[in-house]
Amino acid sequence: MANVETRFPELYAFFKGQLYSAAAALFFNAICLLLFSFAVFFLLKTKTRASQLFLILAVILVLFAVTQAILDVAIAAAMSDLVENLVASDSATQMLSLEQRWARLYIARESLLAFNNAITDGLLLYRCAVVWASSRYVKFVVVIPSLLILATFGLGLWGTFSSTSDTVAPYIMALVTNSVLLALSAGRIWSKGRQAAVVLGPAARQRYTRTVEIICESSLLYLLNVVVYMIADATQKSETPILGLSWGALAQVVNIVPMMIMVRVGIATSLGEGESAPTRVFYGGNDSARAHSERFGMDDITTRGSAKYSKLQESVD
Repeated sequence: MANVETRFPELYAFFKGQLYSAAAALFFNAICLLLFSFAVFFLLKTKTRASQLFLILAVILVLFAVTQAILDVAIAAAMSDLVENLVASDSATQMLSLEQRWARLYIARESLLAFNNAITDGLLLYRCAVVWASSRYVKFVVVIPSLLILATFGLGLWGTFSSTSDTVAPYIMALVTNSVLLALSAGRIWSKGRQAAVVLGPAARQRYTRTVEIICESSLLYLLNVVVYMIADATQKSETPILGLSWGALAQVVNIVPMMIMVRVGIATSLGEGESAPTRVFYGGNDSARAHSERFGMDDITTRGSAKYSKLQESVD
């Protein structure tokens, strides 16, 4: 009886926290599945090599999202069994077996998040490389975030299997990595927008500004989720609704961000098919950079400024 009185408040608090996590996971997983359906629709419609690659990536990410949502529900069920066993029988043998099952599920959930996060960061790194493709600093821009992604992945696995509980190092590193990728991508596009506006006028800058807004909206969603989770984890002494909700949402938001990018890519590419050979203004001076940039939904700028922009390219790149 003493064991029940000692452990019940702790286990019940964890159980409630996991219920919040499962609820958040299911809610955001529904959003992820909706975005996935839109992405598939537009990517299948375009039928380009880039669209096929994005489609494969979308399928991989949605499998990660669904699996982690299932694991969140399974962890909640395991916690329910722990509480029920503690109250009903308080069997030490049964408790050990249930705790081992919960631990396996939790390790699987955290391991998947580490791999999932690395894949998503890889997509964001690819976007960053496309943005900087025409710059002589592109190698430096790619290498630094790549090292950060590897460090985030390593810390994620270390945090999963380490005996140190509740380590925040992987989340701090994820915050740094995504902030750097966001700053590099958005900063480069914003700079190019200013340069284009000198020759092509305010309309050109507005198109670049809209692209920066799209990038920031998707990236800040993940960064905000990580910050809320870290604050809740650091300030709360036990499981709370905010901590549970932010933890459950995290594994889904990490997939929602690239899904939002793919939907944007699909829409832009689909709309571009019906246009009569428009001249596009992108981030760099070579055709490869332009082709890649097209995948990220850069808007059209009419042929009025094409000659002027060519001169601008020579002066800024």
